[in-house]
Amino acid sequence: MTTTKGVTVDELMSPNVVMAGPDDPLEKIVSLMLENQVGSVVIVNDKGVILGIITERDLIEKVLGKKLNLLNLKAKDIMTAPVIYIEPETPVEKAAEIMQSKGIGHLPIVKRGRVVGIIAEGDIISLAPEYLQLLQIKRSGKKKRA
Repeated sequence: MTTTKGVTVDELMSPNVVMAGPDDPLEKIVSLMLENQVGSVVIVNDKGVILGIITERDLIEKVLGKKLNLLNLKAKDIMTAPVIYIEPETPVEKAAEIMQSKGIGHLPIVKRGRVVGIIAEGDIISLAPEYLQLLQIKRSGKKKRA
């Protein structure tokens, strides 16, 4: 069994965070996700301070699910805010607990007020497959609450 004891998220995070501004058209956000093959875009202000996050789930639930026109929306219209984030020294176990308890699949990593990385469920599962069951419980629990 793989152990994550002592492993922090900065060892696992992706430092290449895709970011956009709150007034960027949603069409641009979708293009960024596709071009970069990512499941989320972090929304920041002109100083790089995190304002929100848009995930694939946001697009499905808030745009497709409500049959809204992608072309009429800006990032700020559907972004999730405030953003739950963690610091680079956070243990991977804690990140998995946060994802499970909050029903989220992406956690930005913030250091001194600036986004320095992001970690997703897949990153954690690749390191510690035993978290797959925990994260699946989150998803099934989320469906029951909806």
